[in-house]
Amino acid sequence: MNNDVEKKLLESLKGGRPSAIFIDIDGVMTIERGSYVIDLELIELLRKVMEYNIPVCLVSGNAYPTVLTLQRYLGLSPIFIAENGCVIQLYKEFIKICRENLDPLVDEIEKEFHLRRSTSNLYRLCDRAFHVPDDVKSNPSKARELEKNIMEKYPGIYALYTGYVLHIYPRYCSKSNAIRIVAEKMGLDLEKAIAIGDSVTDVDMIKAVGIGVAVGDADEEAKRDAKIVLPFKASQSTKYLISTLLKHISQTRE
Repeated sequence: MNNDVEKKLLESLKGGRPSAIFIDIDGVMTIERGSYVIDLELIELLRKVMEYNIPVCLVSGNAYPTVLTLQRYLGLSPIFIAENGCVIQLYKEFIKICRENLDPLVDEIEKEFHLRRSTSNLYRLCDRAFHVPDDVKSNPSKARELEKNIMEKYPGIYALYTGYVLHIYPRYCSKSNAIRIVAEKMGLDLEKAIAIGDSVTDVDMIKAVGIGVAVGDADEEAKRDAKIVLPFKASQSTKYLISTLLKHISQTRE
């Protein structure tokens, strides 16, 4: 048991329960960063959290159909944010934040920066994704430099590499903006909410809530802005946090 993590979590909750859990998928719910294998033990823990009427909201850069499918078949709350905040599903309400088609930029960026567009773009409503060269994958400084160069040329978009793909999306879209929309519509107190992430695309989400959390092998940018940095890696980190939370909830019920 990591007493420091437990102490910070309990201090942040102030004896209560979180209003919601906003959770990234890749690198947070998967068994490791770079893997697509979901940790089913974690899913069981998240379902137990939902039994206490705490919504578990997926927040991902994945394509809308991918997040919708995971939410449904994993049995999580019917509230999710897809494509880095460009799209929101709130029960039966569909909210599309982005207003333009980025495909013309995809053609330009692919040629100029020697990237390869992701086949997932076929299913994306807003956000677009690229595969990066192997030397960029293994070198965070090169990834940050690539992001910087793209954003300097196209100041109206974000370009962020997650460890899986490089995403581009309009600057008026973000995970934090989408979380605020969800919170307003549901009447959630974000100061009492938990957000768990692992990459640069999660930084604004981590800062948007009262209890921002980074997994142990997160990007340094995410760790720097998190209130709690977990031990362990990927889903092992997340399972530790959720188990600690469930222990706290069960004790407060007694």
